[in-house]
Amino acid sequence: MSQDQMNCSALAVLGSASDVGKSLIAAGLCRLLTDAGIDTVPFKAQNMANQAGSTADGLEMPRAQILQALACRKTARVDMGPVLMKPVSPTGAQIVVLGKAIGQKDARDYFADTTSLAAIAEQALDRLRAAHRAVVIEGAGSPVELNLWSRDFVNLRPARHADASIILVVDIDRGGVFAQAKGTLDLLPRADRDRVLGVIVNRFRGDMSLFEDGIPILEQICGVPVLAVVPYLEHGLDEEDRPIRVPTNAAPEPDKLHIGAILYPRVANTEDLAPLLSEPDVQLTWITDTRLIGSQDLLVLPGSKATIGDLTHITATGLVDAVRHAYATGAWVLGLCGGYQMLGAQLTDNAGTEAGPAQWVGLECMPLRTTFGLDKIVRQCALQSAWPTVGIPLHGYEIHHGQTELCGVEGEPLIRDFGADLGWRFNRAVGAYVHGLLASDQWRCSFLNEVRRSRNLPERPLQLAAALEYRITRWASHLKAHLREGALARILDAVRG
Repeated sequence: MSQDQMNCSALAVLGSASDVGKSLIAAGLCRLLTDAGIDTVPFKAQNMANQAGSTADGLEMPRAQILQALACRKTARVDMGPVLMKPVSPTGAQIVVLGKAIGQKDARDYFADTTSLAAIAEQALDRLRAAHRAVVIEGAGSPVELNLWSRDFVNLRPARHADASIILVVDIDRGGVFAQAKGTLDLLPRADRDRVLGVIVNRFRGDMSLFEDGIPILEQICGVPVLAVVPYLEHGLDEEDRPIRVPTNAAPEPDKLHIGAILYPRVANTEDLAPLLSEPDVQLTWITDTRLIGSQDLLVLPGSKATIGDLTHITATGLVDAVRHAYATGAWVLGLCGGYQMLGAQLTDNAGTEAGPAQWVGLECMPLRTTFGLDKIVRQCALQSAWPTVGIPLHGYEIHHGQTELCGVEGEPLIRDFGADLGWRFNRAVGAYVHGLLASDQWRCSFLNEVRRSRNLPERPLQLAAALEYRITRWASHLKAHLREGALARILDAVRG
């Protein structure tokens, strides 16, 4: 261990289960440590999620660690999330190592021997520790899955390697919070248990005073402090384990612009939809029920990690026919990345990257065809719009397999100086490979007003979506406000040594 690594402290944010809020608690702590003047970076050895993004140097990494890097006011680097598993089927995933896809593996083959990946992750952690004062390590699932200990390199192994103080996150919203906390702590090996700083009770709903008598009980049975009881907040930030939190199959409300996003099994990069929540007249819902398709003004097909696999799924459920009918009778459709590919006439995947048959018919809303290959396009982009208004600045990223081209002459480019290879518009169908398209307030306003006019709804003025920095600050302030007396000092003392 180098002297620099010895001077670096670590904080491990572990959870009682998956989806208890570890990623966002870690992001909030990243911001609080940074605001305290500590040079902090995030780290998660292995992430299983389809929410991914691009670094400035064109590499792929988990969006959760990109968010945490921004919370640290740092540029995201692949060392912060060195191993990414992107599920393409119930038992298989594409494996991304240090920003580059290396192929697909079944779970059984992947977990048969994680030695080499564990070494890569440990080396990435060491590079971060050598360059920074503190590392916030996020775990995955539960650290006490006893049958997985021999091959789990995400939880206790990095925490031990960095001699990290441990914070346990439990989710009171799902119930059983006392069992979550005590059961997890009791199963930790003694050396790890001794490094536990305390417990954060996450996602409390309702009257906080009703849990006041629960705090001393929890502290007594666990033998560690309760650092915080964090109320549920509609934070608008990425969560690695789930799509963006909006209602599913919500009944249409009167006098609203109804936008339905098609929810498929491997939906990806759903942060793309967040800017729609800034529009006062928009009702956004996920849709899995074909009966709701006809009541939507705009149907959105988001990104997908398995485009043809998800397309075959929504074909089998009847959603494809329902979307086709809605489009033919006046609704708009917007496809983003994999959703853009679905809007075309034909998809061909002889390379086997998209978890489905080699060929499949698209929604046929656009004169496009997409051919998938082994090469993956990952890059950030700065562009200008060609439609509906020329010259609007667009900033985002691409992350996809597949090349898209015209198979007809109808329509027009969506992006200035580019053709269907980046985005296209035909009639009421709009699509692009650019993640972040809706984050342009000007473009979103111009596009939605096109939809409103065609649906006999009043146009709306420009709305400013809550910037990501604002959402991070709001979340960190929320976390800080609900830390109990002395908790922040305890955390800072542990990090400062």
